[in-house]
Amino acid sequence: MATQDNLKTVREDIEAWNKHDLERHAKLLDEKHVFESDTIPAPMVGRDAGRQFMAVYLTGFPDLHLEVNQMLADGDFVVTRWTATGTHRGELMGIPPTQRKTITRGCTVAEVKHGKVTHSWVYWDTGHLLKQLGVLP
Repeated sequence: MATQDNLKTVREDIEAWNKHDLERHAKLLDEKHVFESDTIPAPMVGRDAGRQFMAVYLTGFPDLHLEVNQMLADGDFVVTRWTATGTHRGELMGIPPTQRKTITRGCTVAEVKHGKVTHSWVYWDTGHLLKQLGVLP
């Protein structure tokens, strides 16, 4: 049963991203949530950090949408393969808006305990995204 509950928690988090609901996203995170990604120089810790990370991408891509391609769960871990689409209409980490539509793919490994995401590792094709924005050749 815990595995199904963990899948439900991660699905709810994806829904929060798709509804651009920072508060719902934050409520699904543990108070000491740790977020790690190849897109940030150091782990981000806590619910406020989770809100900030989400806000950065929603500012850059106000129409951001995540499509779940696959979810696998084992114990406390849920792995989600996803495709993200959006139009670059706002600044993203110093990159001015390009108005370009983008699509990128990635994978999130989430650790879930007691109905809260305690740790997230996000891996995605940032190089492909930067090419679409015209930042990389």
